[in-house]
Amino acid sequence: MALHRLAFIFLCLPLMASAAPFTSPGDRDLIRDRQQRLLDEQRKRLEELQQLPGKGAPAAADASGDDERCFEIRRIELEGAGHLGESARRQLLAPYQGRCLGVGQLNALLKAVTDHYLDRGYVTTR
Repeated sequence: MALHRLAFIFLCLPLMASAAPFTSPGDRDLIRDRQQRLLDEQRKRLEELQQLPGKGAPAAADASGDDERCFEIRRIELEGAGHLGESARRQLLAPYQGRCLGVGQLNALLKAVTDHYLDRGYVTTR
């Protein structure tokens, strides 16, 4: 008889363990608040990613800032730009080489290279 009761208990244990736990209204509110907070954080991150520099005004080699100083640039080398093909390098760098560039033009060059990578899906390139 005791063996039958023990067998019955062992058979009922999986059923009791698989039953859905009771969720109180307070717990449901807490879960909903957490989910809403996660959604808000994700939305904020997405907005921040969309506002990152690099997609604003188009880069222009002639852009001159308030800074009148310029630096004579004879040659530009991009190190560590393994995903940038030779033709893309020439196309990006040609407007800037052999010129006297100010800070604004140097920033425009940096932006052009960064935009090139971003356009190809390399979003961690900054």
